[in-house]
Amino acid sequence: MDPPPTDAVRIDVDRSVRHQFQATCGGVIRNSDGHWLMGFCKSLDAHTVIEAKLHAIMLGLRVGHHMGLRKILLYSDSLDTVNILMRDCCYVDHPLKEIIKEIRDLLYSDYLDVKIHYTPRDIISFADYMAKEGHNAPANEDVSLIPTIPVGCMEMAMRDQLVCGS
Repeated sequence: MDPPPTDAVRIDVDRSVRHQFQATCGGVIRNSDGHWLMGFCKSLDAHTVIEAKLHAIMLGLRVGHHMGLRKILLYSDSLDTVNILMRDCCYVDHPLKEIIKEIRDLLYSDYLDVKIHYTPRDIISFADYMAKEGHNAPANEDVSLIPTIPVGCMEMAMRDQLVCGS
């Protein structure tokens, strides 16, 4: 994992979709030293994979904004989703244009400085874990915020510290 600059945070997001479109999303926010600032997850009702990925990005940006974070490097393992969000012409006729517009409004707002990136899934293992945790969250409830590393993530955290040297 590449840490963000000292004045920024890194938000990794992911989704989980089980049978019959039971979707959740989640992610983790870490500081420039790679330390956990906040985890989050949410149950989404029935959604397609692409919808869940878009919701993960929107939720990550909203949680970061709510925490007062301004400079954000956001990472997703969905190149298609990143491309949809970064192209001006592609979302106007898209069936998910409303959520795409909401995310683009956050990406290009005056109060957030966001750079969105694609990264392979194995790099965002914390986000994958948090997305799967969303399946344990009550449906249609607000986001679940997790201020400390869950026990299930401790082994990943130890590996991460060895890789990152933090």
